[in-house]
Amino acid sequence: MKIVILDGRTPDSNNRWSEYISNLTSSLTIGNHEVKNFILKDKNIHHCTGCFGCWVKTPGECVFDDDAREIDREIISADFVLWASPLVMGFPSYFLKKAMDRMIPLIHPYFEIVNGEAHHRARYKKYPLFGLLVQPGENDDERTILLVKQLFARTALNIKSRLCLAETIAIPVEELAKRIEKADEQIFTPEPFMAVKPFEHIDLPKELLVINGSPRAQRGNTFVMLRKIAEGFLSAGSNSVSWLHLQEARLMKDLLGHIEKADCILLGFPLYTDGMPGIVKEFIDSLEPLKTLKNNPPVGFLVHSGFPEAKHSRFVEQYLMNLAERLRAPYLGTIVKGGSEGIRMMPEKMNREFFEKLIGIGKDLAIVGQIDQSMVRLISGRESYPPIFIPVYKLLAKTPLMNFYWNMQLKKNGVYEKRFATPFQP
Repeated sequence: MKIVILDGRTPDSNNRWSEYISNLTSSLTIGNHEVKNFILKDKNIHHCTGCFGCWVKTPGECVFDDDAREIDREIISADFVLWASPLVMGFPSYFLKKAMDRMIPLIHPYFEIVNGEAHHRARYKKYPLFGLLVQPGENDDERTILLVKQLFARTALNIKSRLCLAETIAIPVEELAKRIEKADEQIFTPEPFMAVKPFEHIDLPKELLVINGSPRAQRGNTFVMLRKIAEGFLSAGSNSVSWLHLQEARLMKDLLGHIEKADCILLGFPLYTDGMPGIVKEFIDSLEPLKTLKNNPPVGFLVHSGFPEAKHSRFVEQYLMNLAERLRAPYLGTIVKGGSEGIRMMPEKMNREFFEKLIGIGKDLAIVGQIDQSMVRLISGRESYPPIFIPVYKLLAKTPLMNFYWNMQLKKNGVYEKRFATPFQP
């Protein structure tokens, strides 16, 4: 059995973590398994930039030639992959998250319906089974751990596989090794869990700090949407808006001063492998010093994705609710938007109604001190496909119409005939 461990330890990880992973590797090796352990903080892995080059320029392979290529090659030839990381700010470290983002060349841009939802199609005939191992921090309760398990189960599904097991390092090494050996017999089904938290009311803010977490910086859909909210905020009087673009930040810790002084914060980003982009997780990890403070500024969020349904973003929404609580910051709410990929390319008039809602949200924040929760529900739109529509969608998925955008890009780049390439095929 070939086993790959993606170890998301941080420079601050304690000895207990390194000893556990070392003992697990030894136990599996003694059992005559081939084990590849990637300590991700020691690898050269570029953050995914959302360029889609791996889908439309070099099909199946990222345009960045770094250590992620070797990791993807090992993953697709493995029988089992263990996502392993200490929890930092209630979620696996950014070292693991950015490696996961770089796994998207392993799937195809075309959509299919799985369990009544749109998911990407497989690029390879065989995918490994997945497992999750975490080390909770002192502030990580059962709710935190369950949410991480749920989110990673979603990611495994979108990588055309399933999450077989999800454990903390409280499980003895020998027991975990045995469970990995019998991964194909393991059935892990996370309990459904969706909390709803009311959007909080705050004193009228005069300045809005907008943090653009898109890896495309000012070229992405995130910036287009955040700019409309900022426009509404500015329209309400003598208010001001300042911007931070994470893609342009040299050191995330240097941004802490901006956060501490902010009157009100809005963080926006696209959905990446069912969570936040690695660069956003790096930023969140840098906020750890703030969790001991009592007067952190109010924070709201915008999450969007190319998936038509809002449901895909609900799990990271849960995390963001918890993040505000962890930071002891008033929670302004999370705006979720599905089907967002084409917004930046559409004429303004095609998005007029949507943009008016975003402007209204910014204006309400300025003149009421609260984001309108009913307006956010309208923006979210379809939560999932109604069962009656699924047969229709499946028929449409077989037509060129559904894949028009991707095929157009593939043809433009002269690689249409290579669209189903499998460069990492063992």
